[in-house]
Amino acid sequence: MKAGDEIVRQGEPGDRFYVIDSGSAEVLVDGRPAASLGPGDYFGEIALLRDVPRTATVRARADGLLLTLTHDAFVPAVSGYSPSLASAEAVVGLRLGPARAGIVRA
Repeated sequence: MKAGDEIVRQGEPGDRFYVIDSGSAEVLVDGRPAASLGPGDYFGEIALLRDVPRTATVRARADGLLLTLTHDAFVPAVSGYSPSLASAEAVVGLRLGPARAGIVRA
């Protein structure tokens, strides 16, 4: 990733899960800063696990390296093992907040 690159855009469909190996990124919700991410942080799980559009925009703040998993690799890996699914659901709940965490698109 290069500084300034928009990695994912709020409202678009999600097809990958991302882990920041190096560099940094900012999370924007409705155009407002919501979080800063660095090495070891990850994003993209909500759109994949809930089958909803991206809930935030993520933009690179500094050059770095992203590791990715496609939807077809990520979802079975997480949902196929109860402890990892419970952990993923907890992260979704924290990131979305209690009012939006239960939203599942049918």
